[in-house]
Amino acid sequence: MKKAGGFSIFELLVVIAIIAVVSAIVAPNIISWRSSAKLRAAAGNLKADLEMAKVNAVKENNFVAVKFQGNAYEVFVDKSDNGTRDADETLLKTRSLPAGVAFDFSHPQWTFTSNVATFNGRGTADNGTAILINTKGEQRHITIATLGRISVKKLN
Repeated sequence: MKKAGGFSIFELLVVIAIIAVVSAIVAPNIISWRSSAKLRAAAGNLKADLEMAKVNAVKENNFVAVKFQGNAYEVFVDKSDNGTRDADETLLKTRSLPAGVAFDFSHPQWTFTSNVATFNGRGTADNGTAILINTKGEQRHITIATLGRISVKKLN
């Protein structure tokens, strides 16, 4: 009579123990990576939306504003150039930040007056810097130069 093939209970327990140890080592790195990835994605989305606002300002030959509020922002045609969206002004986009990422309005380098970035019909803007921060304290500074150049800088 042949003996049935397979794994013994001891062999299965050893494999499960190895998987548990490897998981305990890898899991914190994955969680940390995810937080950083959300920050990078939020900064990339904000830069793209600011570029879109600049292009629309030139296309419409009008002011286009990006208003930061809470953990979201909206992009709209600001015909009155007052930094608030009036009833007759077109909303171009609204975006919320991902969980674990927020604007740091209290940071000393946050420089947008009334938390509004505005592009004019020539695509230029007032200088300004917005700061995004994640739960690990990592930061991304999104800066708009006078001539409309938008850059992202990593800090921490």
